[in-house]
Amino acid sequence: MQHFLGHEVVYIRRTNETQGQTEIAYYDGKVEWVDASPDFLLNHTLKMLNSSLTASRKSVKESLKFAQFTPVIIDASQNLVFFPLHPKDSYEMCYINNQHFLQAIDYEETIIYFTNGRSLSVKEKSAHILKQYNKALQATDFYSKMKKRFLQ
Repeated sequence: MQHFLGHEVVYIRRTNETQGQTEIAYYDGKVEWVDASPDFLLNHTLKMLNSSLTASRKSVKESLKFAQFTPVIIDASQNLVFFPLHPKDSYEMCYINNQHFLQAIDYEETIIYFTNGRSLSVKEKSAHILKQYNKALQATDFYSKMKKRFLQ
C-alpha cells in the first residue's frame, strides 16, 4: 500500500461511522477508503522525508510548547501542515490540511468548509477547530522562518 499525503489531500479521518477505515478526501472531490490509520498515513509520508510522526510532534511541542493537538508538519515551506481535531490517543481521528480549510460554522453539528466547496460535519465546536487551525498557522510560520534562517 503506497499512500502519501500531499497538497491534494483535504482531510483524513477515521470515526466510528467509518467502521475502522480511514477516509482520505482529495481536492478534486474524490474519496478513498483505506485500512491504515490516519497516524500510519502521516508517519508513512514523513518517513519519505526522513522524519517520523513522533519526531514531528516532539519538535513542535518543544519549539512551540503545544501540549495537545499538535499539528503535523509535512513541509512548512510549502504550507503543508495537517492539524488534528482529536487527541493523539483517540480512536477517532481527523486531520485537516490547513491549506484547504476555509471556515467552520456551528450548527447542530459543526460544518467545516473547504476551499474547493467541499464540507465536512464534525462534533467539535468551531472555536476548537479555529484554535487548532491557528496552531497550524503558527507552526508553519515558525518552521518556515527557521528554515530560511538556518538552511539557506
